[in-house]
Amino acid sequence: MTIPMLNPNSADEEQLRQLPGVGPQLAGRIVEGRPYQSADDLRQVPGLGDSVLDDIKPFLTFDAPSPDNAEDQVLDEKNDSASEPSGTLEDEERKYPLVLTESKPERTGIWALLAVGVASVLCSVTLTLSVLAGINGTLDFGRHAALQETRNELIQIRSQFETTQVELEALRGRAQALEGVSGRMVEVEAQVATLQQQLGETISVVDEMQMELSVALEETRAQAERVARFQAFLDGLSRLIGQVESEQ
Repeated sequence: MTIPMLNPNSADEEQLRQLPGVGPQLAGRIVEGRPYQSADDLRQVPGLGDSVLDDIKPFLTFDAPSPDNAEDQVLDEKNDSASEPSGTLEDEERKYPLVLTESKPERTGIWALLAVGVASVLCSVTLTLSVLAGINGTLDFGRHAALQETRNELIQIRSQFETTQVELEALRGRAQALEGVSGRMVEVEAQVATLQQQLGETISVVDEMQMELSVALEETRAQAERVARFQAFLDGLSRLIGQVESEQ
Protein backbone atom coordinates (compact mmCIF):
# COMPACT_ATOMS: atom_id res chain seq x y z
CA MET A 1 0.00 0.00 0.00
CA THR A 2 1.38 3.38 -1.02
CA ILE A 3 1.34 5.93 1.80
CA PRO A 4 0.68 9.49 0.59
CA MET A 5 2.48 12.53 1.91
CA LEU A 6 0.51 13.92 4.86
CA ASN A 7 0.56 17.25 6.61
CA PRO A 8 0.07 16.60 10.38
CA ASN A 9 -1.46 20.07 10.72
CA SER A 10 -4.33 19.35 8.31
CA ALA A 11 -4.69 15.56 8.04
CA ASP A 12 -7.51 13.91 9.99
CA GLU A 13 -7.15 10.91 12.32
CA GLU A 14 -8.10 8.38 9.64
CA GLN A 15 -5.37 9.66 7.33
CA LEU A 16 -2.81 9.75 10.15
CA ARG A 17 -3.54 6.10 10.97
CA GLN A 18 -2.10 5.19 7.55
CA LEU A 19 1.35 6.14 8.83
CA PRO A 20 3.50 3.24 10.10
CA GLY A 21 3.28 2.73 13.88
CA VAL A 22 0.43 5.26 14.33
CA GLY A 23 -2.72 3.88 15.96
CA PRO A 24 -6.06 5.52 16.80
CA GLN A 25 -4.89 6.90 20.17
CA LEU A 26 -1.62 8.25 18.80
CA ALA A 27 -3.45 9.81 15.83
CA GLY A 28 -5.82 11.58 18.25
CA ARG A 29 -2.87 12.88 20.28
CA ILE A 30 -1.21 14.20 17.11
CA VAL A 31 -4.41 16.08 16.22
CA GLU A 32 -4.69 17.50 19.76
CA GLY A 33 -1.06 18.71 19.74
CA ARG A 34 -1.34 20.89 16.61
CA PRO A 35 0.17 23.00 15.15
CA TYR A 36 3.64 21.73 14.30
CA GLN A 37 6.43 23.66 12.59
CA SER A 38 8.62 20.65 11.83
CA ALA A 39 8.88 16.94 12.40
CA ASP A 40 10.92 17.51 15.57
CA ASP A 41 7.90 19.20 17.15
CA LEU A 42 6.15 15.82 17.07
CA ARG A 43 8.50 14.65 19.84
CA GLN A 44 6.20 16.50 22.24
CA VAL A 45 3.31 14.13 21.43
CA PRO A 46 2.93 11.59 24.30
CA GLY A 47 3.66 8.03 23.16
CA LEU A 48 5.44 9.03 19.94
CA GLY A 49 8.98 7.73 20.30
CA ASP A 50 12.05 8.37 18.19
CA SER A 51 11.68 5.08 16.30
CA VAL A 52 8.12 5.88 15.22
CA LEU A 53 9.14 9.43 14.33
CA ASP A 54 11.96 8.10 12.16
CA ASP A 55 9.49 5.77 10.40
CA ILE A 56 6.92 8.48 9.62
CA LYS A 57 9.30 11.34 8.74
CA PRO A 58 9.54 10.34 5.04
CA PHE A 59 5.76 10.67 4.73
CA LEU A 60 5.35 14.06 6.46
CA THR A 61 5.17 17.44 4.82
CA PHE A 62 4.65 20.83 6.40
CA ASP A 63 3.98 22.82 3.19
CA ALA A 64 0.71 24.78 2.99
CA PRO A 65 -1.73 23.57 0.26
CA SER A 66 -1.43 25.48 -3.02
CA PRO A 67 -4.24 27.81 -4.11
CA ASP A 68 -4.94 25.62 -7.16
CA ASN A 69 -5.61 22.59 -4.96
CA ALA A 70 -7.82 24.65 -2.67
CA GLU A 71 -9.88 25.89 -5.63
CA ASP A 72 -10.19 22.36 -7.00
CA GLN A 73 -11.44 21.17 -3.59
CA VAL A 74 -14.05 23.95 -3.46
CA LEU A 75 -15.22 23.12 -7.01
CA ASP A 76 -15.51 19.44 -6.12
CA GLU A 77 -17.65 20.29 -3.11
CA LYS A 78 -19.91 22.49 -5.23
CA ASN A 79 -20.28 19.75 -7.85
CA ASP A 80 -21.12 17.20 -5.16
CA SER A 81 -23.76 19.46 -3.67
CA ALA A 82 -25.21 20.18 -7.13
CA SER A 83 -25.32 16.47 -8.04
CA GLU A 84 -27.43 15.64 -4.98
CA PRO A 85 -31.17 15.64 -5.85
CA SER A 86 -33.10 18.40 -4.20
CA GLY A 87 -36.06 17.49 -2.04
CA THR A 88 -39.48 17.61 -3.61
CA LEU A 89 -42.49 19.34 -2.25
CA GLU A 90 -43.89 16.06 -1.04
CA ASP A 91 -40.71 15.36 0.94
CA GLU A 92 -40.89 18.80 2.52
CA GLU A 93 -44.53 18.21 3.41
CA ARG A 94 -43.68 14.85 4.94
CA LYS A 95 -40.77 16.39 6.84
CA TYR A 96 -42.80 19.32 8.09
CA PRO A 97 -46.44 18.19 8.09
CA LEU A 98 -49.14 20.74 8.65
CA VAL A 99 -50.98 19.96 11.88
CA LEU A 100 -54.43 21.43 12.29
CA THR A 101 -55.66 21.71 15.88
CA GLU A 102 -59.14 22.27 17.04
CA SER A 103 -59.45 23.82 20.48
CA LYS A 104 -63.13 23.25 21.18
CA PRO A 105 -63.17 19.42 20.96
CA GLU A 106 -60.10 19.19 23.20
CA ARG A 107 -61.69 21.42 25.85
CA THR A 108 -64.86 19.38 25.67
CA GLY A 109 -62.86 16.17 26.18
CA ILE A 110 -61.07 17.62 29.19
CA TRP A 111 -64.31 18.65 30.85
CA ALA A 112 -65.74 15.21 30.15
CA LEU A 113 -62.72 13.56 31.79
CA LEU A 114 -63.06 15.82 34.81
CA ALA A 115 -66.74 14.98 35.13
CA VAL A 116 -65.99 11.25 34.93
CA GLY A 117 -63.25 11.60 37.59
CA VAL A 118 -65.55 13.48 40.00
CA ALA A 119 -68.30 10.91 39.49
CA SER A 120 -65.91 8.03 40.18
CA VAL A 121 -64.72 9.72 43.41
CA LEU A 122 -68.30 10.24 44.56
CA CYS A 123 -69.11 6.62 43.80
CA SER A 124 -66.06 5.45 45.77
CA VAL A 125 -67.01 7.57 48.79
CA THR A 126 -70.61 6.35 48.67
CA LEU A 127 -69.50 2.72 48.42
CA THR A 128 -67.11 3.14 51.36
CA LEU A 129 -69.81 4.71 53.51
CA SER A 130 -72.20 1.92 52.60
CA VAL A 131 -69.66 -0.73 53.58
CA LEU A 132 -68.98 0.98 56.92
CA ALA A 133 -72.70 1.33 57.57
CA GLY A 134 -73.16 -2.37 56.85
CA ILE A 135 -70.33 -3.32 59.24
CA ASN A 136 -71.20 -1.01 62.12
CA GLY A 137 -74.94 -0.69 61.54
CA THR A 138 -74.45 3.05 61.56
CA LEU A 139 -72.29 5.76 60.07
CA ASP A 140 -70.93 6.71 63.49
CA PHE A 141 -67.23 5.92 63.16
CA GLY A 142 -66.75 6.30 66.91
CA ARG A 143 -68.42 2.90 67.54
CA HIS A 144 -65.94 0.94 65.46
CA ALA A 145 -63.74 -1.33 67.60
CA ALA A 146 -60.60 -0.57 65.62
CA LEU A 147 -61.19 3.16 66.08
CA GLN A 148 -61.65 2.64 69.83
CA GLU A 149 -58.37 0.74 70.02
CA THR A 150 -56.63 3.44 68.00
CA ARG A 151 -58.06 6.07 70.32
CA ASN A 152 -56.76 4.19 73.38
CA GLU A 153 -53.35 3.86 71.78
CA LEU A 154 -53.34 7.57 71.06
CA ILE A 155 -54.19 8.29 74.70
CA GLN A 156 -51.32 6.07 75.84
CA ILE A 157 -48.96 7.71 73.39
CA ARG A 158 -50.07 11.13 74.66
CA SER A 159 -49.42 10.13 78.26
CA GLN A 160 -46.01 8.77 77.30
CA PHE A 161 -45.28 11.98 75.45
CA GLU A 162 -46.24 14.02 78.52
CA THR A 163 -44.01 11.83 80.71
CA THR A 164 -41.17 12.23 78.25
CA GLN A 165 -41.71 15.97 78.23
CA VAL A 166 -41.50 16.08 82.02
CA GLU A 167 -38.25 14.07 81.91
CA LEU A 168 -36.89 16.43 79.28
CA GLU A 169 -37.70 19.40 81.48
CA ALA A 170 -35.89 17.71 84.37
CA LEU A 171 -32.90 17.02 82.16
CA ARG A 172 -32.96 20.62 80.99
CA GLY A 173 -32.87 21.79 84.61
CA ARG A 174 -29.94 19.48 85.33
CA ALA A 175 -28.16 20.76 82.25
CA GLN A 176 -28.68 24.34 83.38
CA ALA A 177 -27.36 23.44 86.83
CA LEU A 178 -24.33 21.81 85.25
CA GLU A 179 -23.82 24.93 83.15
CA GLY A 180 -23.83 26.98 86.36
CA VAL A 181 -21.34 24.60 87.95
CA SER A 182 -19.19 24.72 84.84
CA GLY A 183 -19.27 28.52 84.99
CA ARG A 184 -18.15 28.40 88.61
CA MET A 185 -15.44 25.91 87.69
CA VAL A 186 -14.22 28.34 85.04
CA GLU A 187 -14.05 31.10 87.65
CA VAL A 188 -12.22 28.81 90.07
CA GLU A 189 -9.78 27.81 87.34
CA ALA A 190 -9.16 31.48 86.59
CA GLN A 191 -8.52 32.16 90.29
CA VAL A 192 -6.21 29.15 90.53
CA ALA A 193 -4.30 30.38 87.50
CA THR A 194 -3.97 33.82 89.15
CA LEU A 195 -2.76 32.24 92.40
CA GLN A 196 -0.26 30.11 90.49
CA GLN A 197 1.07 33.22 88.77
CA GLN A 198 1.34 35.03 92.12
CA LEU A 199 3.01 31.96 93.67
CA GLY A 200 5.52 31.91 90.84
CA GLU A 201 6.29 35.56 91.40
CA THR A 202 6.66 34.95 95.16
CA ILE A 203 9.01 32.02 94.53
CA SER A 204 11.13 34.19 92.26
CA VAL A 205 11.29 36.88 94.95
CA VAL A 206 12.26 34.27 97.57
CA ASP A 207 15.00 32.97 95.26
CA GLU A 208 16.35 36.49 94.88
CA MET A 209 16.25 36.97 98.66
CA GLN A 210 18.09 33.69 99.14
CA MET A 211 20.76 34.78 96.73
CA GLU A 212 21.13 38.12 98.54
CA LEU A 213 21.23 36.29 101.90
CA SER A 214 23.94 33.94 100.66
CA VAL A 215 25.95 36.95 99.47
CA ALA A 216 25.46 38.64 102.88
CA LEU A 217 26.59 35.45 104.69
CA GLU A 218 29.72 35.32 102.58
CA GLU A 219 30.47 38.93 103.39
CA THR A 220 29.81 38.26 107.12
CA ARG A 221 32.19 35.29 107.10
CA ALA A 222 34.86 37.40 105.43
CA GLN A 223 34.35 40.18 107.99
CA ALA A 224 34.54 37.66 110.87
CA GLU A 225 37.81 36.34 109.54
CA ARG A 226 39.15 39.87 109.37
CA VAL A 227 38.00 40.57 112.94
CA ALA A 228 39.64 37.32 114.15
CA ARG A 229 42.92 38.21 112.50
CA PHE A 230 42.81 41.73 114.02
CA GLN A 231 42.00 40.25 117.42
CA ALA A 232 44.97 37.88 117.13
CA PHE A 233 47.12 40.86 116.21
CA LEU A 234 45.94 42.74 119.29
CA ASP A 235 46.56 39.73 121.52
CA GLY A 236 50.08 39.38 120.17
CA LEU A 237 50.70 43.07 120.62
CA SER A 238 49.49 43.00 124.21
CA ARG A 239 51.72 40.05 125.02
CA LEU A 240 54.67 41.84 123.47
CA ILE A 241 53.99 44.96 125.53
CA GLY A 242 53.72 42.81 128.67
CA GLN A 243 57.09 41.20 128.01
CA VAL A 244 58.72 44.60 127.48
CA GLU A 245 57.34 45.94 130.75
CA SER A 246 58.46 42.88 132.67
CA GLU A 247 62.00 43.21 131.38
CA GLN A 248 62.19 46.82 132.53
